[in-house]
Amino acid sequence: MLTVALLILLVTAVLPLFNVHWEYTKYIFAFGAVLALAERLTERYNGDNVRIKRLYRMGKISALFFCVAAFFLIYPGVSGQNWLPFLMAGAVLHLYATFAYEHESKHESKKD
Repeated sequence: MLTVALLILLVTAVLPLFNVHWEYTKYIFAFGAVLALAERLTERYNGDNVRIKRLYRMGKISALFFCVAAFFLIYPGVSGQNWLPFLMAGAVLHLYATFAYEHESKHESKKD
């Protein structure tokens, strides 16, 4: 579900670069952001590794950034490109959390 949500976010964020300006794109973006948040909120880590717990929280925060970006994209009182910094912050946090989680899980499996 997270993969689908992130693909929706990617496609709807890239469409304006190709001069595709469809009215409902921002609502599809918001759907992807809410879907990503729902997936992240249902994830649980029951282990003892503090670093992995922190990375799970970072994933939740990145999904919140995506939702804030969707809000700024839809809200009529906000002008222009204010949603892009939140999208980029969410993307950077998500990428860091993903790669660090992979590294930490490999490190943890070598311990056992």
